[in-house]
Amino acid sequence: MDLPLVITRLVHIISGSFWVGAAIYLAVLLEPGIRSGPVELERQLLRRTSKLNSLWITSAAVLTILSGFALISMTPGRSMADLGEPGWGTMILIGLLASLAAFFISGFAGMATAKLRRAFEFASDNPGINLGATPESDQQVASFRRRLSLLGYLNAVLVVVAVGSMAIARFV
Repeated sequence: MDLPLVITRLVHIISGSFWVGAAIYLAVLLEPGIRSGPVELERQLLRRTSKLNSLWITSAAVLTILSGFALISMTPGRSMADLGEPGWGTMILIGLLASLAAFFISGFAGMATAKLRRAFEFASDNPGINLGATPESDQQVASFRRRLSLLGYLNAVLVVVAVGSMAIARFV
């Protein structure tokens, strides 16, 4: 038994499962539920959870990607030179590209979420400012929320593509 390979594979699978599960949960369940509720609920949740969510999800993504690169070089009979070759190499390359795209999209969504959180915090710290007090500001907040939801869905699709392509790589 190749213990370093087994440990690296476990790290990759566990951190990847967390990353994918979090992306799907946020996009499909949490975001729509928050967006359908009052803005005050969204403000409170963003204030309490967004920094921590970002830290954990980003850490899981980085660990998944780094352990994935390690797995390519540690897997017997495989190397980075195989990326893009028919079969295994193509599927791993698709998964790698989808993972990297999801990572960057998640980063953009995280920055946008932080911006929204800061806007909510600014409004709550300045009682004279009320987000959604005018139709224009209401429309801006709604537009921003829609873009965040779209980024979340795109991120979820990309991580599913990554997992799917890598899961079937050895069978094609």
